[in-house]
Amino acid sequence: MKETTDMKKYRFLHLLLAVGLVLGSAACDEDTLDEVDTNPNSPEDVSVSLLMPQVTMAVPTAVTGVDLAWYSSVLVQHTTGVHGQMQDADRRSGLEDATLLNNIWNTIYFVVLPDLDAIIRKGSEGGDEAGNWTHVGIAKVLKAYTLSTATDAWGPVPASEAGQGIENRRPAFDAQQEVYNQIHALLDEAIADLAKPAATNPGGQDFIYGGNAELWTKAAYSLKARYWMRLSNVNTAAAQNALDAAENGFESAADNFTFNQYVASAIGEHPWWQEANDRSHHAVSESFVETLQTLNDPRLEAMVAIVPDSGRIVGAPSGTQTNDQANVSFSDVTNPNNTATGPYVLSPTSPMPMMTYDELQFIRAEAHLRLGNTAEAFEAYQEGIRAAMMRQINPSDEAIEDYLSNPALPQTATALSLENIIRQKWIAFFYFQPFEAYNDWRRTGIPEFVDEHPISPPPVRFPYPQAEIDANEANVPDIRGIEIFTNPIWWMDGEEEV
Repeated sequence: MKETTDMKKYRFLHLLLAVGLVLGSAACDEDTLDEVDTNPNSPEDVSVSLLMPQVTMAVPTAVTGVDLAWYSSVLVQHTTGVHGQMQDADRRSGLEDATLLNNIWNTIYFVVLPDLDAIIRKGSEGGDEAGNWTHVGIAKVLKAYTLSTATDAWGPVPASEAGQGIENRRPAFDAQQEVYNQIHALLDEAIADLAKPAATNPGGQDFIYGGNAELWTKAAYSLKARYWMRLSNVNTAAAQNALDAAENGFESAADNFTFNQYVASAIGEHPWWQEANDRSHHAVSESFVETLQTLNDPRLEAMVAIVPDSGRIVGAPSGTQTNDQANVSFSDVTNPNNTATGPYVLSPTSPMPMMTYDELQFIRAEAHLRLGNTAEAFEAYQEGIRAAMMRQINPSDEAIEDYLSNPALPQTATALSLENIIRQKWIAFFYFQPFEAYNDWRRTGIPEFVDEHPISPPPVRFPYPQAEIDANEANVPDIRGIEIFTNPIWWMDGEEEV
């Protein structure tokens, strides 16, 4: 039976309510922890078939799509904060506040990781539902992705002792280098598990790939390529390892690791759409507009809306004091509220990309460039641009080739630079993957204008949440306040405090 829109809304209702309650909750105190530990509906009492839709919705929505992304968008100058918390962040006010990311920390450590660990335990040998290897493999991919988000945001985080509930309410913090070892181990295990005969297939319970083990395997290899390249400053084998993993990764945009199940209803909409309509804290940054103008990039007019009063595209300068919640001074992204026809950047049902074929091509381009393979680097760079443009605005082949022949872009392999690659990757990460752009900026210093913010460069990490400090102070690294601006995480410079 074909699923109707009403049916899709219904199956999202309890899931999105659960995530919404988590995101809107206050910091977890000791009483809250006790409630979590004694919850009769804990993941240990729920089957893998019921946990699967929860995790394949919660990870893209609550890990990829909310506070961490909204702040990162301002920090990397995809957008400028023009109201409320995001304007404060753009003006470098409150970023060191330990309550900044309480919600996403609680979501990761009290919802997502316990659910993923429950699937892994239940479906593995000796578990209550042993032999559900596809479920287990999916959970390990999502756990690796979630742990990478956590460690890239904060540095040392609970990993080996995470998600244990009442057994260990004060987990140790693992060094980031060790967390990355665990991430790669999880992905290697996932690849092996996904190749095993499974007792059942999640099918429609998997909101990302519909239970397709082959696509999950490609996602695992593609993520390995991303996470190897993340270590380019601290591991001399990173580039070659990234290329080796990419060989088994995405073969086309059809393989993209993307959540595409949002619905046009008050409770099932894309989180960026909800933010834009409920709070409207962002405008497109002047840096983004000027970058695309300089490159004569056809994505500009398709992705950035015209300001009605001026009749033109106007980017918001970093550090602006103009409060523009209604987007009357500065441009918003194209959406059904401001642009007559699509394609739109943002709508209630926009996809949520977690990793894409175009990102993998840019990773391949960087890896080849670092290894001196300039011809291969140039080929992957151009393929990355083609794929990104197709995903973002779906132009004609002629428009893409015209852009590639633009003299503002490198026209030969020998002219290609790391700046060219990361700049195009930064454009491709607009609008929904700013945290990945933030990771690239911290790793490479590109785009350089991010450092040239009129008030100060961005922080190099996020503050540990007050909720965790209150509950587990003995284990939380002693990095507080303005140290988030001066104390890099390990993969930036090879040094680390634990």
